[in-house]
Amino acid sequence: MLPKRIEYSVRALVVLAGAAPQTIKAQDVADAQDIPPGYLYDLLADLRRAELVQVHRGTGGGYLLAHPATELTLGEIVRRLDGPGAEPPPGGRADDRSIERLRQLWERANRVRLDYLDAVTLADIMNHGS
Repeated sequence: MLPKRIEYSVRALVVLAGAAPQTIKAQDVADAQDIPPGYLYDLLADLRRAELVQVHRGTGGGYLLAHPATELTLGEIVRRLDGPGAEPPPGGRADDRSIERLRQLWERANRVRLDYLDAVTLADIMNHGS
């Protein structure tokens, strides 16, 4: 399961992808996906810092994708927003073999999750209904 922050980010990116190559106002994204506007502004700032969206200021300005929807995978979005992987569960003693095994399993599960997400692009999500 993806964190709500990632889900909302992907939903916002899908709206931007649907508007490409035009810019779209943040309020229009919020309305389209029923995302609280204040929360969306924070997400858009994170997406801009992650170089997933661009901002055009002034009249007619707004947000747009920084990459084509056909090239932007969910795995890339997760990595850019959350880093290379989810944190492993907290460990016990350093010499505890079961804790080390649990960490290995956690890291493998994270790799499998990201590999799966790397196979899905924003365009795939948009075309799912077709």
